[in-house]
Amino acid sequence: MAEYDPMEELGFTHDKQLVCTCLGFLQTNDSTRDLCGRFIRDGEKFYDLLARYEDVATYVLGRSGRSGNVARGAVPFLKAFGATDYAMLRCCEESLRPMPGAKRAMRYLLSTLPTFVNTSSYEHNVMALCEALDMPIGICEYSTAEMSSYEIGRQDGRAIRDFASRITGLRTPQSVYRLNTPVILEEDEARLIETMDGIFDDKLEKLEAGRMMKSVTPFGAGEKVNALLNLRKRTLIDMDGTAYIGGNMMDYQAMDVVRDGNGLSMSFNGSEFAVHGSNIAVLSRDCTVAAVLVQEFYNLGIEAVYDLVSGWDRETLERSDCPDRTLMDSMLAAHPRKLPEVHIIDESNVNEIALKSDDYRKRLLNSRF
Repeated sequence: MAEYDPMEELGFTHDKQLVCTCLGFLQTNDSTRDLCGRFIRDGEKFYDLLARYEDVATYVLGRSGRSGNVARGAVPFLKAFGATDYAMLRCCEESLRPMPGAKRAMRYLLSTLPTFVNTSSYEHNVMALCEALDMPIGICEYSTAEMSSYEIGRQDGRAIRDFASRITGLRTPQSVYRLNTPVILEEDEARLIETMDGIFDDKLEKLEAGRMMKSVTPFGAGEKVNALLNLRKRTLIDMDGTAYIGGNMMDYQAMDVVRDGNGLSMSFNGSEFAVHGSNIAVLSRDCTVAAVLVQEFYNLGIEAVYDLVSGWDRETLERSDCPDRTLMDSMLAAHPRKLPEVHIIDESNVNEIALKSDDYRKRLLNSRF
């Protein structure tokens, strides 16, 4: 159901919109990893290997349609280890770690411009996050997985649990991938691909788990781009009026589209890939800075954001003629010693900032504040 929009009621229409992701911006915990850790034996390692398999298949081997397969692939294993929709929701509620300032920032952004949330996490996490941040779930797109829709028999359940043991018995590859850099698969990587291909493309397909995986609607890189393009058709707001806040590897393509369209493509605590798709990169443990930058973009466009970031020091910001002085002062007050790092990304600094941001993201997502 459409939200009440007072501007529309008065005959005004928006010419800007915002799309944002969750992990690294609105929350610091990976909810799907938490679910695997809660229900699957040695589940955090299982998740890491499954995520690694997806990354290698998509970004190294170039297999199409693999992005988002972590959400699809984890479902039969969660089911085989006893996860229910209710138990998954409770787990997401208990493990949720909202980013400091997330509720305030989202309240401000929702009241300023049309705002949408895209995430590869399950609906269970989205429900918990919306409740914590007081967001309407109708603005969110996510991976769907209804555990109650399918049953797994005892024999199939044992087989799936045995597959999980085979997966977690693998060594976790340690090689690092760089964007647009050719790689040669190492032995651990090749064994991972061979084992996972055999389980997911052969053995699980013969079980009820195969139908279960096909019923899952993942929200991966391709879906994020399609959602962005469909949003443009629906709102009639082009890319130069779109702000996109991303940080995951799967956000790269959508961010690249917004950047090339002269919109605001913001990497917020982003991975190396996300920074390469951005024109602004932020490293911060507080969301308020994102609201400041989006507000500048909303009022004056991308060039005004570049001007703001070019003078990113306390003295300049304290006397800047910003659209919302209260918001700016809140951001400055939240960082009395050191301002959040904000960079304009271009060819001269993208590699350096990408590595720095990727390291910052890893430390942020592993921290407990």
